[in-house]
Order: sequence, then structure tokens, then C-alpha cells
Amino acid sequence: MQKEQKYAKKCFDEVANNYDEIEFFKISASHVSDMIQKHVGTRPIKMLDVACGTGNVVLECASRMPKSTFTAIDISEGMLTRARARANATRDNLDNIEFHVQEISTLDTTKKYDVITCAYALFFLAEPPAVLRSLVSLLRPMGIVIFTTFTDQAFVPSSEIFLTLLKKYGSQSAIDYDTNAWTNLKYNKDINRLCGLAYVADMKIEKKEIRYGLSVDEWWELMNNTGFKGMLMELKSEDYESVKSEYYTQMLKHADMDGEVELIADSYFVLVK
Repeated sequence: MQKEQKYAKKCFDEVANNYDEIEFFKISASHVSDMIQKHVGTRPIKMLDVACGTGNVVLECASRMPKSTFTAIDISEGMLTRARARANATRDNLDNIEFHVQEISTLDTTKKYDVITCAYALFFLAEPPAVLRSLVSLLRPMGIVIFTTFTDQAFVPSSEIFLTLLKKYGSQSAIDYDTNAWTNLKYNKDINRLCGLAYVADMKIEKKEIRYGLSVDEWWELMNNTGFKGMLMELKSEDYESVKSEYYTQMLKHADMDGEVELIADSYFVLVK
């Protein structure tokens, strides 16, 4: 397992129990499902959800398309445990999904799919062009890949405040993190570059605004239950408390009269044929 994947696995095992409570992931999953149904209509499909997390995308799709079959993979056992529990707890007791702990690099190349989804994961991987190329190779004729990524405006000003504090108090991952790397896929041009390197010619990018207010307490919980968690885990306990205190002070400067700071989770939805 590569360094990036080990980091992601450790981080997401830690946040699994609260991950599916994040509202913007549910909003995004609903939009992905809309895109899929617009493309495939009412016919049954075979779908693969890569880096499925706690199952937002695959559960939304499986509930809407009960005659279709779904495979969902993730490297985090914690995430998959939560995803299975959510599937079993649904009103329809979804039984058309198979969950597997699996790395993308170990996918069976003989299995083909009508739809492959990958939500907010490509930017965690060492070689996103190679990953996208391999996913496209698993498509049936007329199949599609849909992946999502955040825009450059997502999580501002929180992310900037947070990273500055994490660097100040010694998180090596925060220090090493290159906010300007094209592989963060924050810009249209970076997505075009990714698709070019993956030899993808037929693709469409859609930008969607996802915004709502959060209290500073809710912001702190969000930072503790997303990809930033791994950076926080590197801090000493006293430094963690210092980051929290200074984060609250700075975020409150951006709060409105209701004590909320707008969450911007604007995203790109990319459809590849």
C-alpha cells in the first residue's frame, strides 16, 4: 500500500463513525445519482463505487435502482463497517450491494461495469491519471465514470486558518501538503489535465454550489471528521488544544449575527465516457 493510501486509511478509520453525518456528502451523492439516472434511464445497471466511504453514493443509487447490482470498495474497514450497517438499517434493507475492503490497484480487470463512481478520492491518491485510466478500462460499451472533487473555494476560510495552525504546531503532513499541487483538482484546468493524462477525450465538467451555515462548534467537528483528521492526530495533546482555541478565535471573526460561518462545499462533477 502506498504512503498516501496508508495515511488515508488511518485517517478514515478514525472518522468513520461520524463521516456519514456530513450533510454536503449527502447532497453531492443525490446529485451523482441524478446524473446516473439521466444517463442510464430505467434500465438495470451494474455499478462500481470506488472509495465508497460510508456509502453515501452507493446507498443513494441502490435505493433508487433496486433492480441494479452494486459493488462498493474502500481501503478503510471502519468506513465499510459503517456502510454495511447503514445498508442493513434502511427501510428497504438493501441487499443489492456487495461491500469489499479493497485497493483500487487490485480490481479484477475482467469485470466490467455500466457506471463507476469515485467521490472526493482521486486527490488522495499518488497517481490519479493512472487510476482514472484504469477505471475507464473497466467500463462496458457506453459506460460512464463519474468522479467528484472540491473547487478552490471549498472550505474557505476554515481550511486556510486550519492549515496555518497545523503547520504552526508541527503537523508534518500539513507542512508537507502542497496547496498548489494540480493533483488537488481544485480547478477546471487541473481536471482537464487529469483527463488528458488519462487519455480521456470525452468528458463533461459540471460545477455545483453546495452551501449552508455552520456554527463554529460544527466547523470544529467537521474538521475533526474529514481528511484533516490525520493532521490533527500528529499533534501533542497540548498543541491540539492550542489549535482548537486559536481556531475558534479566528473563525468567530468570520461569523454572522447568528454565530454561523458559511460552509462552501462547491464541487465539480465530472462525467467521463
